[in-house]
Amino acid sequence: MSAAFLAVSAIVPSLMLMWFFQSRDAFREPHRVLWTVFGLGFLITIPIALVAWPLDAWVGRAQNPLVYGFASAFFVAAIPEELFKFLVLWRYAARHVEFDEPMDGIVYGVAVSLGFATLENLLYVAEGGLSVAILRAVTAVPAHAFLGAIMGYLVGRAKFDENRRREYLTRALAIPILLHGAYNTPLLTAERVDQESPDPLIVLMLLAVPALLIAEGRWAVRLARRLRAEQHLPPVPPPVAVAAVAPDHVPLRQRLAAGAAPAPPPVAASIEPPPVAATAPIVEHRQSSKAGAWVLTLLGALFACCGGIVVLGIVVGLAVWGSEPDELGSLLIGTVIIGVLPCIFGAAMFRSGIRRLNQSAATDSAATATDSSATAMGSRG
Repeated sequence: MSAAFLAVSAIVPSLMLMWFFQSRDAFREPHRVLWTVFGLGFLITIPIALVAWPLDAWVGRAQNPLVYGFASAFFVAAIPEELFKFLVLWRYAARHVEFDEPMDGIVYGVAVSLGFATLENLLYVAEGGLSVAILRAVTAVPAHAFLGAIMGYLVGRAKFDENRRREYLTRALAIPILLHGAYNTPLLTAERVDQESPDPLIVLMLLAVPALLIAEGRWAVRLARRLRAEQHLPPVPPPVAVAAVAPDHVPLRQRLAAGAAPAPPPVAASIEPPPVAATAPIVEHRQSSKAGAWVLTLLGALFACCGGIVVLGIVVGLAVWGSEPDELGSLLIGTVIIGVLPCIFGAAMFRSGIRRLNQSAATDSAATATDSSATAMGSRG
């Protein structure tokens, strides 16, 4: 039974992150294509392992902990993993007919990254147990998703901007490699350091790891929000045709004879910006609404993950090992109380939070469009 719980605990965080980023897309991707990309991310672990194993043997000869940590982080982990994820994203997903807008890059980038992270997580959890499952659920798995979102954003821009395609593709590969290597270097360096008297530099490097993870998460969410807002932007109105009017210095009689209407007297355009006192409560309301949406989303994800792990773990355990007949009733009741109900409650909270975040993105884009229109009118006036 414990093996079932460990396996499920390694998979559920990936599914929740997939749900989050897919829900940020206003035009959902077909499940067939999405899960194909996820499966390809699962399969690239084979070529990654074939590349990483000989490199790991070579890097393992390093005596200096910093040298070992840096070389292992970049040459064994970051470069092979991000390179193969990039190949799936650019060579398969970006060429698919369903990849028809920049936002799709984020969705498919997260899918291929979580496909790889899921299998990697299963291997680590099988070796390390429940504590590793919990730790990786809040660190390594989200890190893969965030890097996939950043890569996908740049690949999406590259597909629809031929003039800057090479620049975007270079950044799509280089930035995740740099962030991935920077994240892994302190952790792998610490493996070679004496735990009883660690180097203060290593301690500072380890403290920077959660800060880097938070920065990656904020960046990924901001990029997703930017593309989500673009999906709500109204179409650009066509230019208004302006009738040709005779110059003012031509006498009125000649202008009337030529068929032109007399020009109206000039009116001074006065577009005053809204008072700060009126806009400040609106901004504060938006911020508080967005904060509440994030609280709902995170708490919902926590409840849904815990409940889902319990339910799926018990189901898998019963299917594999079975149960005594006299214990089945109490087991089912306990599953409903500590598994099914928290899972349903958390999923509802999670979905409500995502809907509020999407509504906030739509409101922000509408406000941006309104401000842009007002600025344009003011400049014309």
